[in-house]
Parts: sequence; structure tokens; C-alpha cells
Amino acid sequence: MSMSPWMPKPKGVRCDFVDGKTAKRHDAYVTLHSGEGIADLSYTDEAGETVTVHWSLSHLRHVEGQGALRSDIGRIGVLTNVMSPTTRLYVRDPKLLAEIERSAPSLTRRAPVTGRRRLAGLIVGAVASVALIVFVLIPLIADQLAARLPVEGERALGDKTYERIRESFSQNEMFPIEECRDAHGVAALEKMQDRLLSASDLDAQAMRLTVLDLDMINAFALPGGRIVVMQGLIDAAEAPEEVAAVIAHEMGHVAHRDPTRHALRGVGTFGVLSLVFGDFAGGTVVLLGVNQLVNAQYSQGAESAADAYAHALLPKAGVSPGALAPLFERLKEQYGDTEGLASHLASHPQLGDRVARAHAAAEGFDGAGEPILSALEWHRLRHICD
Repeated sequence: MSMSPWMPKPKGVRCDFVDGKTAKRHDAYVTLHSGEGIADLSYTDEAGETVTVHWSLSHLRHVEGQGALRSDIGRIGVLTNVMSPTTRLYVRDPKLLAEIERSAPSLTRRAPVTGRRRLAGLIVGAVASVALIVFVLIPLIADQLAARLPVEGERALGDKTYERIRESFSQNEMFPIEECRDAHGVAALEKMQDRLLSASDLDAQAMRLTVLDLDMINAFALPGGRIVVMQGLIDAAEAPEEVAAVIAHEMGHVAHRDPTRHALRGVGTFGVLSLVFGDFAGGTVVLLGVNQLVNAQYSQGAESAADAYAHALLPKAGVSPGALAPLFERLKEQYGDTEGLASHLASHPQLGDRVARAHAAAEGFDGAGEPILSALEWHRLRHICD
């Protein structure tokens, strides 16, 4: 700062000062009152006004990592005030710097963390926002989109997913898992499908039933009404009614459009969680774990609703709702049930609960109606993959 001849010379030692509002350095003059524990600092601000501030020496700190820089003219002290942590005072005068270092009692202490409550509030708000998106907005949007998705688009999504599943389970990249197409077995399967469809509220064209030649005890529904039964499930069943009960359960998913809704929810949830967790070491594992936990809750509710659908449908087709129970009981005996945390991560409710509900739904069923398949048809269905 240049001085006119008629202006009094400022008191104090010249330093460079940054007020924290801009990056511009101001000429500042510092006067130390060690006995009073005060440093007076005067500078001219952007508006040309002379500003004088009084800093308590107990509030002075070395800027971390820049406490005492060295230059061609010696040491430079870079100081700040804990009450205004964005300010910087550059002290080049060795006598002033030495006096400050003697008089400022906390110069080398770490500046206290400020704004903890505000930071905690921001964290809580961010977590609440993500929870709102994942648990409320995404399900609502997915439900709306699933209800409006054209049938052709839903079937195309289901067909694409079906082919990916066949490829993923194949041991040969060139040849996906085979569909089971034995003519007699297919005829028995179609008879079972027709009996169930005639008792349901589904359109005959809304469902496509397929058996895959895979030794896995499983069945699932895909977007577009495709239901896939694994050969392993047919092998594990001891009666055709057990297979029919599982298919009725999957028909509940089709009727509720669960596969499409869950696919949309999964994509939306995974996208949001990817943005939150980012790409860091172990981040993918955390991401998949949280995504599994979220979607497991959706799936458990959907599975219970599909069970209820089967309980209502099976009597209309002349099959006891209790037909769901024997297979579940054998699976529970062979593989055990999920307990504790594992039950929250499982995509299905506990087997024991499903068995109890199936038995309760079967109370009062008189067993009227002919078997869903004859002994010969059941034999042929069991050999559909031969």
C-alpha cells in the first residue's frame, strides 16, 4: 500500500493478510500487546476503508502444513485465527514472528473442529434422502412403470432375461441350457397348465410355461408371464400336485406383475446405491450387500402374496392348498431354515412359516376333484427332459 506524504505512517509491523473473503493479499500492520494477550491488525479492505481487528493471541494457530515456511529472506510464519479460520496472516519480520511464537500459547495446537452439529445434520439428511429414494420413491415409480409397460415390451424383457439365464447356467458358452421338449411330458405339463389357468383370472395367452434341464430345485417367473420350472424341482416332488402348487405360486407373481416391478426396482436401487458408495475398495461388496438387503424385503412381501394367491387358486383347480407344504417340509429337513440375519437376506420367507400357512389354508378342503394328472401323465412329466 503506497502512502501519500500527508498521511500518517501506520503503526505496527507490515505483514500480508488475506481476509478470507477473497484470495487478494492486503498490506496489514500488526501491533502486538503481549501483556494484554492481544494483537491489533489494521488493513485497507476492498472498499478502501481502514479496518482494525483485535485478535486474541490464544486464538492464533499455525496453518497446518504451512506453520513456518522458508524463503530467500528467512522464515515466514503463516497464521490463522480459530474464530475466522479462512483468514491468513503472513509474518515475514523475524522479531515479530519470534514474539508471536513466545506469546501465543496455543500456536502449535490443532484448530478445533467447528460445525459438528451442522455436519451431523447434513449426514442425517443425506441418509434420510437416500432412504426415501430407495424405500419409497423407487418402489412407487417402479409400480407405476410396471403398470404402464406395454405387454410387448414386458415380454421382450422376459425373453431377453430368459436367454441370459439359460446362458449363465450353461457349461458351454456356445450351447445354452436345453429346454425339456419330450412330447408326452410337454402334453402332461400343458394339461396341468390348462387346469390351473381355467381356475385363475389370467388370460390364457398371458402365461408361458417352460421346463429347463437343470438339476436345481427351483422355479421362477419372469417379466411377460414366462414361468420356468427346473427339472430338479420335478425330481424333488413326490406328487404332481406339489409341482402344480409351485406353478400356482409363480402364477401369483405373474398376476401381480412382480417380476417386472422387481426388475425396475432392482435397477433403480442399484443405480442410486452406486452413486452413494462410488467405486472404492470393497465398495462393490457393500453395494451388492445393501442392494440384496433392500430387494430381499420386497421379495419376501411378494412371495407371501404369491403364496396367498396359490392358496386361493388351488382349491378352484381341485387341488389342496396344503400341496405347497410337503415339498417345503422336505426342503427344510434337508437344508434347514433361515434364521436371524440370514432370514432378512433371504429372498423368500422362512420355510416353516410357509408350511404353517399352507396347512392353515388347507383346513376345510374336502379333497374333491380328480387328480391333476394321472399316474401315467405324472410319469411322463417326470421324464420330460429325457
